[in-house]
Amino acid sequence: MRMREFDNFIGTLKKEFKSKDSFHFLTPGKNNIIWPSGYGIYTIWKDTMTYKNLIYVGLTGTYKRNKDGKIYLNKSTFKNRSYRYYPYRFCESDKDKKNRYTFRYSPKYKDLHNQSINKHKEDAYNETISYDNLGIAIFDLSKLHTYTPASLESIILTNYFRVAGDLPPANNKL
Repeated sequence: MRMREFDNFIGTLKKEFKSKDSFHFLTPGKNNIIWPSGYGIYTIWKDTMTYKNLIYVGLTGTYKRNKDGKIYLNKSTFKNRSYRYYPYRFCESDKDKKNRYTFRYSPKYKDLHNQSINKHKEDAYNETISYDNLGIAIFDLSKLHTYTPASLESIILTNYFRVAGDLPPANNKL
């Protein structure tokens, strides 16, 4: 029953963003991910957008104060996600060999330096999902200013935590 509550919550959020032309759903298949411009929240799903298939909730774009005391939005965008290697990685390099076009998470190495050096190795991550089974839901905040990236990420993760008593498997903190 509680899983259905989360699915209803995500469905309502999806409708809200779709109505403002600020929702995208990417299914990369056997291709590099073509990320949209902008910033906000991205959620990674195995197959469909249902509670049991949520793998990760992440954000791009944070508000910071500069040396002059003015608030600005950093330059982190959805497109920057392809370059991460911790706590997950989108594998699109020829060096990934048989893991090319997969999403990998649960890093083997707990320190960033070793994970960076070994990110292309076959055993560098404990979990792997083929891009054929991957969906990325994007909640773009560059046009819709109802939330900040941090607030929306927290709302999604809090709703998941309330239902599961846990976080999605690739998330480590709330």
